[in-house]
Amino acid sequence: MSANAQARLAPPDPILTGCVLALLSFSVLMVYSTSISVAEVRYNDPLRIIGHWLIYIPVGLVIMWFISRIEVTWWRAIALPLLAIAIVMMIAVLVPGLGREINGAQRWFSLFGLTLQPVEALKPAVIIYMAYYMGSFPDRLNNFSSGLAPMLVVLIGALLLLVLQPDFGSAVLLSAVCFCMWFVGGVPIRHLLLLLSTFIPLAVIVMIAEPYRVQRLTTFLDPWIDPYGSGYQLIQSLIAFGSGGLFGTGVGQGVQKLFYLPEVFTDFISASIGEELGLMGIMALIILFGILLGRGIWLAIHNHDMFSRLLILGCMMAFGVAFIINLGAAMGLLPTKGMPMPFVSYGGSALIGECVLLGLVLSVQRHQGGNKRLQQKPARSDKRKTRTPSPQTMNDDLEHLF
Repeated sequence: MSANAQARLAPPDPILTGCVLALLSFSVLMVYSTSISVAEVRYNDPLRIIGHWLIYIPVGLVIMWFISRIEVTWWRAIALPLLAIAIVMMIAVLVPGLGREINGAQRWFSLFGLTLQPVEALKPAVIIYMAYYMGSFPDRLNNFSSGLAPMLVVLIGALLLLVLQPDFGSAVLLSAVCFCMWFVGGVPIRHLLLLLSTFIPLAVIVMIAEPYRVQRLTTFLDPWIDPYGSGYQLIQSLIAFGSGGLFGTGVGQGVQKLFYLPEVFTDFISASIGEELGLMGIMALIILFGILLGRGIWLAIHNHDMFSRLLILGCMMAFGVAFIINLGAAMGLLPTKGMPMPFVSYGGSALIGECVLLGLVLSVQRHQGGNKRLQQKPARSDKRKTRTPSPQTMNDDLEHLF
């Protein structure tokens, strides 16, 4: 980065960073409360899990800060190499001996005693590629073969690799993010409707192809069908929410974390929050995420560069969909699916991936949208007169939607 660019670099957005720091503080409190018993039994050290978490958090924040300092045009320039590296990592994790299998899923690499998930590299890589393609070739989008088709090939390839792991939750998340980016980026609605008409039946076929997925769907509708099997997690989660009431039982006073509710400090941490902090704790989480997503969407709307706008939107959508899936599954509103809550659930790979996504948003904000000094630059003497768009021009701009 040049000295001139460094001089123009705006500080990180205080609302985004404030929300993330508040969520991470929330996470430290709840991971500490929910992990003590598990760590004592599993590792004979009650502070082992929270100790690791207190290392992951500053590492993630440093990565986020570093990425936010990179000029946003670099992400456009390296979109294809990043995607290629992510795809290679996703293929490598499926190779016996390279990838590590946990609970029947082969999604992890083991490196120096740490487990890393390549899907956390795939998410930002796909988002950057989609933003790059639509920002660089807007004239191609009205044609299916040259517009949506190349992006669809990338998405289908990523989904196939995710299903092979299997990681159906990340496949759903990535699909939702891409559809949202395509809609905002200018892909005609008729193309998206055509795609949905084939995509949804295929998703149903993939879901019913495995008996455990069908079982999850049926127990989501009525967990008491199999209370000691596939419905066990949801029942224990609902008990936790019910026990918490309005204000909760108090931090550290929860019962479900005592080996009743599995994955209590990862995928089902929201249930422990509901038990120990009650409805007020859950509402605080929803408000914090609402502010985070709202601020990100505001930055996207006020950015005039299509690549930057779509990059912010894709990252925010990834946070929003993950939050909805996590909380919805824990409350019985969605089928049970292992999806960490962004910035709250314990998980090193997930946190690093989330910090990368937020770092990309801050990269745009610090170099363009949020830099007030750039916005206040004096007008050039040869500035052309601005022309107020006519209603006809505005209608033409919306033509891509139909």
